[in-house]
Amino acid sequence: MTKLETLQRRRELVLLSAELQRATLARRISRVDANPARLALQFAARAVSVPLAWKLGSKVLRLAVRAYRRRSGKRGGLFAT
Repeated sequence: MTKLETLQRRRELVLLSAELQRATLARRISRVDANPARLALQFAARAVSVPLAWKLGSKVLRLAVRAYRRRSGKRGGLFAT
């Protein structure tokens, strides 16, 4: 076997090794994506994508506005005649 043949054989082995590694990674990634626990975590992450403080703040603001409207409604409100 000449030096050129040896280098070509090594190149073929390196390419084969790279293909096998890519196939292994693709298989592992598909398993992770199909994992039910991961799907549940992704759903939870999407649900919490809006910051919790923003949700709580808007809820508190709505309650405050509702309470203000109830109080002002009893006294006639802003546009009472």
